[in-house]
Amino acid sequence: MDTQIKERLIQRVRTNPYVNFLGIEFTFIEEGVVEARMQLKDEHKQYSGVSHGGVLAALADTIAGFAAYTLTPLDRDVLTAEMKISFLRAAWGKELIARGYVIKPGRKVHFSECEIYCDDKMVAKASGAFCVVEPQV
Repeated sequence: MDTQIKERLIQRVRTNPYVNFLGIEFTFIEEGVVEARMQLKDEHKQYSGVSHGGVLAALADTIAGFAAYTLTPLDRDVLTAEMKISFLRAAWGKELIARGYVIKPGRKVHFSECEIYCDDKMVAKASGAFCVVEPQV
């Protein structure tokens, strides 16, 4: 993986307010693949104690999008164009592990997927299309 792209991605993560708000910690970054963990807090859960679907969707969007970003030229950005998520089971644990990977890179659109695990069980799987765009000022 290009060192400049990796450094830019790491810098983006450090300065991303929403990623920091959710508490997402990236554990692996390579070309087309990223992994992260997220400690579940009370604010991430529904009244019954299960993780809120919106939190899982936000994590999936973030991880699949950053996987796409690893294959994007330095003078471009990535925006989510479409996202689909399937909730496979309730996430009751203390931590989520997310693995995102690009399944089809393109010049204008990357297609990525993300799997989310809780207590070593897959709780959600998402797929998305991510547009490659010029940075907005």
